[in-house]
Amino acid sequence: MTRKKKSALKPKRVEITDSDGWTHIIKGLKNTHLTTPSLSSNATKIQPASIPSGQTLTDLQETRAHYRSQWLPSPSHDQIRNLFVREILPSLHGPAAHERQRIDRCIILGLGSLSNGHRSSWWELVFLETVLSLLRPPASDGEGAALIETIIQDPVLNAMDHTFFSSLGYTVLADPLAFDEITESTLLFAPHLELNVYAEALRKAQPMMCVGTDVREYIDKVDWRSGVGRKEWEEAERVNVFQRYMDGTHSWPLPEFERDHWMCFTCIYSKKPNDAAQDCQI
Repeated sequence: MTRKKKSALKPKRVEITDSDGWTHIIKGLKNTHLTTPSLSSNATKIQPASIPSGQTLTDLQETRAHYRSQWLPSPSHDQIRNLFVREILPSLHGPAAHERQRIDRCIILGLGSLSNGHRSSWWELVFLETVLSLLRPPASDGEGAALIETIIQDPVLNAMDHTFFSSLGYTVLADPLAFDEITESTLLFAPHLELNVYAEALRKAQPMMCVGTDVREYIDKVDWRSGVGRKEWEEAERVNVFQRYMDGTHSWPLPEFERDHWMCFTCIYSKKPNDAAQDCQI
């Protein structure tokens, strides 16, 4: 009996090392024909995901509407809203009005292609849109709410992704330009990034808020017998990135989401007001 050949579309995540030595975890690539190089190779360039034949901007807009229609009525959405209203937003406020911390920029790293990627990327996007709506400060003229500048970076984004994100008002930057845009008033949205990329993002600045993998998960899972794992950990330890960020933030684990597993081992981190940093523990 002839064994059926397995489809190349099965893997959810693919690890690719680019020419600068970065290892990227790419979600749900389809038809890109990318191969994973050995650890000693750094010659492979990450290519944008292919665009499905006949795909239009309207297709992506309708897909976004579909995921929003399922996310907004979900219990997980209500849990996130309540978490922000009751705990996270109050945590951004110091005792004095002038100490209120405001986020004016969002940096998205490693979301993956929406044109030709995995459904988790769509769930992450509609989740982020909820967070941004809750964080938007009042406009200076008192009418409505001010927009939060939103920047996205992922080498797998293709031309259709660029068009789609531009239609949402997002700025798409080439890798690694977005790292330099991270500031202390930034929301960093970076779930499930590879260790070195995550550390680099947090090293650039201490973002006011971060949605990302629980850093304790990274620390606990380091394989001290592995040369690669030890090298990565020693680099992170040298700059004290993760511990420094944990010490200066409150954290909340994301609730379970019944339709996808992307929220697993993921936290929301929020910087403590300066005068409370010594009194609060994660």
